[in-house]
Amino acid sequence: MSSFTYSGSYRHWLPGIGVATLGIALSLWLAWQQSQAVAQVGQARFVQEARSFADALGQRIEGHTEVVNGLRGLFTANPHLTRAEFERAASDLEVGQRYAGVRNLSFTRWVPGSERAAYEARVRADRSISANGYPDFAIRPPGERAEYFVAEYLWPMSGNESVLGLDISAQPTNLAAMQYSRDSGHTVASAPFDLLQEETHRPGFVIRVPVFDYTAGTPEPRFVGAVASTIRVYDLVQALGSQGLLNGISIAMADHGSVRAGSTDATVRTLLTQSSAALPDSQPFVRDLLVHDRRWRLTFRPARSFLSASEARLPILAGAGGVLVSLLLASTVGLLVRQRTMALVRAQASDDARRESDERFRALFNQASVGVAMLDSTTGRFLRVNQRYADIVGYTPGEMLTMSFQSITHPGDLAADVQQLERLKAGEIPEYRLEKRYLHKEGRVVWTDLTVSPGATPDNHIAVVQDITSRKLMEDTLRTNEHRLRGILERLPMGLCLVHPDGRIGFRNQRYVEICGYTEAEVPDVDLWWQRAFPNVAEREGVRDSWRAAVKRAAGVDGVIPGAEYLITCRDGTKRPVEVSGVQVEGGHLVTMQDLSQRKAAEEEINNLAYYDPLTSLPNRRLLMDRLQQALAASTRHHRSGALLLLDLDNFKTLNETRGHDSGDHLLLQVAQRLRECVHEDDTVARQGGDEFVVVLEDLGDNPEEAAARSEEVGQRILAALRAPYMLHGTAHHSSLSMGVTVFSGTRETVDELLKRADLALYQAKSAGRDTLRYYDPKMQAAVSARATLERDMRIGLALGQFELYYQPQIDRGRITGAEALLRWRHPRDGFVSPAHFIPLAEETGLILPLGEWVLKAACQRLASWAAHPELAALSLAVNVSPRQFHQCDFVAQVLAALASSGAPGHQLKLEMTEGLLLQDVEDTIEKMGQLKGYGLGFSLDDFGTGYSSLAYLKRLPLDQLKIDQSFVRDVLTDPNDAAIARTVVALGTSLGLRVIAEGVETEAQREFLERHQCHAWQGYLFSPPVPAAEFEALVRTTNAPGSQLA
Repeated sequence: MSSFTYSGSYRHWLPGIGVATLGIALSLWLAWQQSQAVAQVGQARFVQEARSFADALGQRIEGHTEVVNGLRGLFTANPHLTRAEFERAASDLEVGQRYAGVRNLSFTRWVPGSERAAYEARVRADRSISANGYPDFAIRPPGERAEYFVAEYLWPMSGNESVLGLDISAQPTNLAAMQYSRDSGHTVASAPFDLLQEETHRPGFVIRVPVFDYTAGTPEPRFVGAVASTIRVYDLVQALGSQGLLNGISIAMADHGSVRAGSTDATVRTLLTQSSAALPDSQPFVRDLLVHDRRWRLTFRPARSFLSASEARLPILAGAGGVLVSLLLASTVGLLVRQRTMALVRAQASDDARRESDERFRALFNQASVGVAMLDSTTGRFLRVNQRYADIVGYTPGEMLTMSFQSITHPGDLAADVQQLERLKAGEIPEYRLEKRYLHKEGRVVWTDLTVSPGATPDNHIAVVQDITSRKLMEDTLRTNEHRLRGILERLPMGLCLVHPDGRIGFRNQRYVEICGYTEAEVPDVDLWWQRAFPNVAEREGVRDSWRAAVKRAAGVDGVIPGAEYLITCRDGTKRPVEVSGVQVEGGHLVTMQDLSQRKAAEEEINNLAYYDPLTSLPNRRLLMDRLQQALAASTRHHRSGALLLLDLDNFKTLNETRGHDSGDHLLLQVAQRLRECVHEDDTVARQGGDEFVVVLEDLGDNPEEAAARSEEVGQRILAALRAPYMLHGTAHHSSLSMGVTVFSGTRETVDELLKRADLALYQAKSAGRDTLRYYDPKMQAAVSARATLERDMRIGLALGQFELYYQPQIDRGRITGAEALLRWRHPRDGFVSPAHFIPLAEETGLILPLGEWVLKAACQRLASWAAHPELAALSLAVNVSPRQFHQCDFVAQVLAALASSGAPGHQLKLEMTEGLLLQDVEDTIEKMGQLKGYGLGFSLDDFGTGYSSLAYLKRLPLDQLKIDQSFVRDVLTDPNDAAIARTVVALGTSLGLRVIAEGVETEAQREFLERHQCHAWQGYLFSPPVPAAEFEALVRTTNAPGSQLA
């Protein structure tokens, strides 16, 4: 060992030094190679960028050439193109925006020396653009020459005034290009020259195309001149640079002369000096570009590196990395050599120690109280086994030496054991321990605690086992019991949690989480639970104090914490009523939580169903009675007056029938909402049923007068609010209501009496035209009683035959052609009762139906009797039919039955209908009229013009006659509007092929007016009021007798 430490302490580093030397040499060579490759990449990018610019420059020059060729086309089409036309065409090209570098577009005219004076005069007189012409125009420079090439047309003129009139003969490079263009007919580019109008970057060139006149009549086309575009080189390059085509490149441009055959022009002229500073020592890239007949040379130099920072550093990094790796590798080699030398020394010492250890192990192996075995790590075969190991699995040590651990391992544990063994063999773990099942020789399972560690050699390992079968059986029993108890607790229909003395919540079942939403991760202890369940600090402290007191009382008695109701805040923010109780157990107390939401909801639902309207959620009639009773008691006690408002929606039944009950329900909901908004929150708004609402206003004043005034304010506010349109399924609907109001003071008043009084006031409001309010009037009671009496008498009169028909003659051109049957009631006590009195009541009560049926039968019987008398047989009889009667489903059958039973001729029966029929179910009306029309019945539209006549429906109704209402006839001589309506009705009837009759004619002047306007049929008191049948028949015989006709 000492020999290694001192005399040979540095020898093991020699191999490392050799590795380092070789590695550094290779690294430097690699860095040089990388540097060359990176430089080639940068040069390739630079060349690509330069080529892109050269290609773009060539394309840009081609674009300028197309512009010049386009202008030449104009001159070819019109050799006499004017200055204004040239100006307009050049402007339309938008050269300034689309073609960078163009300084002007020009037309250079060829002028023979003999025509110079005439040419200058013509240009001076040209006023196509300038009103004054060009009085100072002259060819410049002056002098006599055989021919001139004069810049005549210029665009734009601004900034190019010095070029106008310039003879390019003064510019040899331009002149040579012009002459070559004329002689060859080709497009040419001039040699570069300095632009007179520029102060800096003056080099420019001209692209020129010749113009010939093919209409001159000469054998060869006559040369006129040339169209040219003067381009500033600097602007052309800058435009390409702005498009990113000179990114990191410096360019210099030079003209290297003409490429025309025989040309001797080899002068190098500068087009553009170096555009920017180039990198020092950089290699240029040269590209020749043919610009028509001239060669341009483009010299590119990089102005910056075309490598990224990381690419530029790559050779250095490669070299440094190689050196570092070489040094690391050299160190590793030296260390390995050193370790090998030391390992040889330690191996000798280890052999001595191993022999000593084997002896100690052998003694311990055979005397151990736990099972110990040595196994082959590759095959798993037992190499050595002590007696305890053999006793645990039921085999003898000799038997086990022929077996492997795999053969006695339970299949369910074998994979885990093998996996761990492989990790041990690979050196990933120093040892491993696991609980494992063995198969006993008798067939039963033996649970063991197995510990495996490496053996003396890498090919074997030591296994130590201890029998834990009894412990495992006990654990399984405990686990089974725990699972059974947990399952029971989880399935309990109430929330359950165990609170430890330190406040930690140790267990909570699923129902507990479902009720409050707080999981173990979110709320681990009771302090946090109280904060979440009761966010309000004051409320939380009060509730928690009461809970602590209950827990304390339970500790001193039987440990049972009585239940109490709480309103907690759940995890989702909702409030939930719960009942919380508990019992003290070992290690804390068990808390139960019962969700009361359904019970509370059921109680609330029962209460709502009993006292609230299910549609509007307003108090129903039962709750209204209770609150009204309380209001009367409070009014008596405090000597304060109040008011009861009974509201009924107008035409609500029509809405239900036309748009459906769903629309009606939506309307009721919106009405309820508006009513709530119109009154104080202490006042009562109730729905009594259907479309009736009740509002109870309390504490309105010390006397009934003040209460009446304040209740009227509220009533008018309600009327205004409910007039506003309602949105029903996206459609605006207008509605109104009628309101009856009665004031109460609580003295000798009952609930039923108040409701009756309000109902009478409501009836008066509806009678007043609806959409209004009326206060209870004691006189109304008498009117209602009288109305009830009239209804009873009318029913009796119908049964006893007190009704009869009167007949008012209808005149046409002096003859009685028919009559209108009018109902009369001869009351045994009151005499004749006015139809205006009993007919509306009959409509409201439904008595109009039996009355109408009786009228039809009586009218048909009268027609049948007239048919037996020749002088009466031709008469027609008109019978009024109410809308309610007409819309009966069996109305057609009623009419036909009346005709059949009487034998009356159907074509002489005429049914008069009001325009009210058009308000509901027009299709049903048309269908029934068509059916009756098939049996010969006629139809007359009564009171035409007073209702809601629609010409669209009027065309579809199978009518025979229009009747002008007496309200128009009465003032036909004094009211121009009534006269115009009467004339219009007559004209309308005539145009539709209908007969027209006027009713209510009382004066001869009225009859003459109608006669003048072609209305020859009429009825009224001028001739006769309605009379009994006998009188009517006598009138017919007298009037229709020969020679007795009316004038």
